Amino acid sequence: MKLSLTNWHIEVSSKCTLKCPRCPREEEPGGLINKQLTLDFFKEKIGIDIVKQIDTILFCGDDGDPIYCNELIEILQWIKSIKSTIVIKIITNGSYKPATWWKQLALTLTEYDELTWSLDGWNQASNEKYRVNSDWYSITKGIEIFNKYNSTTYKKWSCIMFRFNENNLDKIKRLAIEYNFDFIQFVKSSRFDTIYPGHYGEIDLLEPIDKTLIADGINDSIISYKLTPKQSPAILPSTTIDLARDLLDKGYAGMCLSGLQGVFLNSRGELFPCCWTASRNDFTRMWHELAQTKFNLYNRSMTEILEDSFWSDTFLDLTQSKKQICGHKCSVTNTKKRIIK
Repeated sequence: MKLSLTNWHIEVSSKCTLKCPRCPREEEPGGLINKQLTLDFFKEKIGIDIVKQIDTILFCGDDGDPIYCNELIEILQWIKSIKSTIVIKIITNGSYKPATWWKQLALTLTEYDELTWSLDGWNQASNEKYRVNSDWYSITKGIEIFNKYNSTTYKKWSCIMFRFNENNLDKIKRLAIEYNFDFIQFVKSSRFDTIYPGHYGEIDLLEPIDKTLIADGINDSIISYKLTPKQSPAILPSTTIDLARDLLDKGYAGMCLSGLQGVFLNSRGELFPCCWTASRNDFTRMWHELAQTKFNLYNRSMTEILEDSFWSDTFLDLTQSKKQICGHKCSVTNTKKRIIK
């Protein structure tokens, strides 16, 4: 049994212009290094044969924002030249990129792709309460330019619910409709004092007053609304769902084994089973040691990493262990929820 290579999550850049207080960049700055992957890295370290196996790539950072990768457009164009039907998903805050860049992105993405703006406000003053250092003017200009040159890519607005916006969610939804978004999701975050008592000081001023807007446990959840009849291309293939069910029947809930969760590649060229194992905390120290010593594409080839005996000798046991982050994130209950979703 091996990692599924159909679904990838790539942090193409760990750079970001924002200082969101509950982002790992601010909460866990130790070990953070601003890096980015290049087109040559994709050509030489990932290669055409691997790209042909991929159904979906999510470009979103644990630490950074993909739009700040200098060669993002060129990387996307190269991937599309190999497999035009691959589903590209990009999640961004959308700040500070010029109109010319948004036009290039609009002309590169297609009906197979999905673009998400992470916006928690309705103007500069509200959005920067959490998205510190964001720029509403360049965000909205980027949306307008993208809409002008691309009408087929699926556009999503993602809004975390906080105390400062909980009474203005309808206003945000109306704005998403005005900007021709296809979908909006309101995120119930787990990063509040109710979930982690004492972690955010005596009074958590970001936590919503309405406790129903907070995650029920350590995993975020969403309230979503379709705004247009358009269908998202980012639907899990039936083969992935069938494989996940088959693995559950055999006692294996790890989402990385079926492709429910993407294999994670960070901006340093380090490969992880998923982005959760790449988080910087005490529960993931072992995974970072492995990524630095055994699973770095700058030091070993993709073939050498994927054929390493670790995946068959040790990994399956780790996916079941409650002492590992795997057992918490990929419990049987959580995996069943992902299949149903």
